[in-house]
Amino acid sequence: MAAIKMLRPVNLVLGALAVLITAALMPAWPSWSAIGWAIATVLSFNAAANALNDYFDYPIDKVNRPDRPLASGDLPRHVGWLLAVILFVAGALAAFQLPTHARIVAIYIALPLMVLYTPLFKGLPLVGNSVVAAILGLAFLFAGAAFGHLNLMWAPFGLAAGFTLLREVVKDVEDVVGDAAAGLGTFAVRWGVSAGIKLALILTLFLMFGCLLPYILVIYGATYLIAVIIGVELPLLYTFVYLDKHPNPAGAGRVAKVLKLDIFAGLLAIYLSKFDI
Repeated sequence: MAAIKMLRPVNLVLGALAVLITAALMPAWPSWSAIGWAIATVLSFNAAANALNDYFDYPIDKVNRPDRPLASGDLPRHVGWLLAVILFVAGALAAFQLPTHARIVAIYIALPLMVLYTPLFKGLPLVGNSVVAAILGLAFLFAGAAFGHLNLMWAPFGLAAGFTLLREVVKDVEDVVGDAAAGLGTFAVRWGVSAGIKLALILTLFLMFGCLLPYILVIYGATYLIAVIIGVELPLLYTFVYLDKHPNPAGAGRVAKVLKLDIFAGLLAIYLSKFDI
């Protein structure tokens, strides 16, 4: 049970949904073989990245997330490293069953970013946040390449990356105490909680506009617009108001939970674009 918790089941569900939604957006439903290998790659890589992150973040999680399996002692720390290696290898083997462009996205772009994220990028202000955002968005580009239509996935990539960047900035505010104790130079640590909140508010406004762009640019139609207003724009408006009234780590923690759930609404809006009128 502790190992499953470390792999973040909710994040894995999001990854699998990204592949299935991509399949639904294709001109024709892809083969189940391609879908299976794509899901196997995404799940393996995401789970491996989560395990590796917990391994490297062990000292930080002792402060910020003492309930996580490695930090709490439910699992020995080396289990995180071992699981990461096994799962990265499994994901790479799965990716090799897919077309060339999918392999390039998975093995030569996503894999290095995932491996280097915590030891190299995480402590760099906004750089680490942007890397995580790119990794999440790459799930759509990867799946699109796996199904032979990478060009159709740039809008979902942008939406997923934008949503993730906002959540990462908010999480930095929430985790500012532990990150500072660990010597990480995140945006909130380096420039303060107030600056982190202001950045999150600005990003929220940009994301609210960005989510409307696929409709404005006539990439998606009215069904997408209705779904994104109800499922994404309104929660983002709540995020803006709540953060403005609670500009502190506790307020950021609450908003981070809302944003995590709101990603599902964003995925649903993208899927419903298939039925645009």
